[in-house]
Amino acid sequence: MKMTKPISGHVVVFGAGRMGADIGIAFARAGWRCDVIEPGEASRGHAREYWSAELARLRARGSARRLRCHARAQDVDWKAVDLVIEAVPEDMALKHAVLRAVDALAPATAVIATNTSSLRITDVTQVLRDPQRGIGMHFGVPAHILPAVEVTRGAATSEATLQAATAWLEALGKVPVVIQRDVAGQIINRLQHAMYREIYHLIDEGIATPRDIDRAVRFGFGLKYSVIGPVVSRDVHGLPVHLAVAAQIYPTLHNGTAPSRTLARLVEQGREGVRTGSGFYEWDPDTLAQRLLEFGALLEAQVKRIRRLGEPLDF
Repeated sequence: MKMTKPISGHVVVFGAGRMGADIGIAFARAGWRCDVIEPGEASRGHAREYWSAELARLRARGSARRLRCHARAQDVDWKAVDLVIEAVPEDMALKHAVLRAVDALAPATAVIATNTSSLRITDVTQVLRDPQRGIGMHFGVPAHILPAVEVTRGAATSEATLQAATAWLEALGKVPVVIQRDVAGQIINRLQHAMYREIYHLIDEGIATPRDIDRAVRFGFGLKYSVIGPVVSRDVHGLPVHLAVAAQIYPTLHNGTAPSRTLARLVEQGREGVRTGSGFYEWDPDTLAQRLLEFGALLEAQVKRIRRLGEPLDF
């Protein structure tokens, strides 16, 4: 299947939650026409309000004219759609329903991507009549700020689909991270959850508080890894030392298969994080919005600094 590689084109995003809304901004700012499908009236209203405020903050109000939010997929002009991204919740039945609808509407040349963060791409895209055009395209949060996007081959994904997806992302200013073998969780979530399993264990066992764990990561290896990656870091520090330390620590690491006791208890108590005003921490509703804006601004500043460096020590 031959794919075109427009510098800017027409993308349709299913889902106007935080992820879908931010994906829309990423494409619109790069000159793409972006239609977002969201059946929920309240969610559509929230997305439009968010776009207005966020594009104003980014001094990119002109991008708003390229963003549209619709209640139904049939409201989109599908003739020239290049790319479709489903960004609905992690429910396989729901994703299959969306992709079946897309399959009937999108041109045969369109790439169809799933933004799943945990499911296997092959399992999600198997309902397509031509699974060669199915691919994983997993954005980070916030999607319009973080550069990395995981691009995962399904079992049937064609080389043309892969090349088109990576070319479009690069034109957006993103950093495609290609995953050649389809695994649940891809790279970022597998690495994060391996770390979180140990973090939750340290909290469960009273070895460290959430605050001290956050400090250890933010002011320790987390700071370093924004400049050099973890694998390069091992070369810099020396592999013999890493081997010796690994031999000592690995046998003591937590390898349980059940979620953390503390995590489960917080969820049972309705302490779900910033959305409910409490999680591991307490969140003041009067200052939360401003703090989240500051978080986004700090991320943007960090991304700009990294881009000025290029890809340091990425040999």
